[in-house]
Amino acid sequence: MANTLESIINLPKLNSESTLRELPLTDFQVSPMTSLELVEYQFNQQPDLSGVIVASDEKFFGMISRRYFHEQMSSRYGRELFIKRPIQYFLKATPTKYLDNCLVLLSEEKINLAVQIALNRSEETVYEPLVIQFVNKKNPNCYIYFLLNFQTLILAQSHLLREVNNELSRQKSSAKNYLIQLKHKQQKLQQHTAELQTQKQEILARHKLLEIQQNDLISQSQQIHNLNRRLKEITGFISQEGKKAFYATFEGVQKINKNMNEIVNIGHLFTNELKLINSASHQIETISKQAKHLAIQAAIVAGHSNSQLSGFSHITNEIGKLVNETSQAGRQMNLVANNLMRKISELNNLAETGKQTAQSLVENNQRSEITLDELEKLIQQPNLDRAAVNSSAVTQGSKITDISQENLYQDKNIVNNYQEKFEEKNTDISELQMQILNNQKDQEKLIQ
Repeated sequence: MANTLESIINLPKLNSESTLRELPLTDFQVSPMTSLELVEYQFNQQPDLSGVIVASDEKFFGMISRRYFHEQMSSRYGRELFIKRPIQYFLKATPTKYLDNCLVLLSEEKINLAVQIALNRSEETVYEPLVIQFVNKKNPNCYIYFLLNFQTLILAQSHLLREVNNELSRQKSSAKNYLIQLKHKQQKLQQHTAELQTQKQEILARHKLLEIQQNDLISQSQQIHNLNRRLKEITGFISQEGKKAFYATFEGVQKINKNMNEIVNIGHLFTNELKLINSASHQIETISKQAKHLAIQAAIVAGHSNSQLSGFSHITNEIGKLVNETSQAGRQMNLVANNLMRKISELNNLAETGKQTAQSLVENNQRSEITLDELEKLIQQPNLDRAAVNSSAVTQGSKITDISQENLYQDKNIVNNYQEKFEEKNTDISELQMQILNNQKDQEKLIQ
């Protein structure tokens, strides 16, 4: 028993899946022809032997426990009857009931199930050893048998139960620790739940604020949409009005060019006429010089003549006066002609400058028209982003408005300047015309 207990203690750690092959087994198997004297000798030599197995290579005959063997041998005439005989005679004398109650289990049987099977035996054989059957790997049809002491089986189960109890204790301790940790986690969870509740309230408040802001954004978006639509209408109106203004400006510029060309032509005509006037003035001056020369000669002749020529002397004096007046008128005509030619030259330069300015206005109008076309294309695009349309439309609208105002201001200033200069030139020309007419009248008087 002590050896069995030591064997159990030295066993590797058993568990619920352990089998009978893991337990310490006894190998004491004899053939049917083995004498009982030899079996008795082995029992005496090995007190830990719980029984003997009787089997051959092909058949299992039975198992005789130490207790039953000693009972039969100590009975009246038992020893004298069997001691010198083979053990098969002992088996034949053994009741069939005892042999049938011999428990044979496979080596792969689990320990817990083997204990239940062994305890279900009758009271007479419940403490008898168990026969453990192994399959011979070399010959599967042959079996090898070992003895397992019932106490060893019970001790193994006790060892299993102790291990189970230890594991349960460990599990209980772990469960207790887990329970403590769980309580701490529950407390933390409660704190987190309270924090989450606070955060939830804050989120709800923010959500309400976001809803209000969203409604404001929707309202602002609608206002922007209305403003965008209004801006499109205004931009279209500006485009149409700008085109009308540009067309009107273009027509005005064309008229200015036409007027400038006419002014240039008139200037050329004036130049030609002034050349004729200048030529006539030179002829008048030449005639006046000849008349003056004749008057001098007449005066000389009159001075040498008698008193009858006194009237002729008066006539020569008058001719001299007329000659002087004619010379003075010729010089005034030359002066007026030169002034007029200078004014006409300035008028031609002014007309040329006006023509260049008109050309610049035409180019500005063309650029403004291109900008208006781009604006119309931008307005007609259906898939433009709302913000892009707003910014582009405002930029283009302001650009067109600035260009239109600048062009209109330039046109107005240019027209005003030309009107002032033309009024001045017209005044100068009118004065020159009046002077020419007066000179012509004087010359006609002199010629008469």
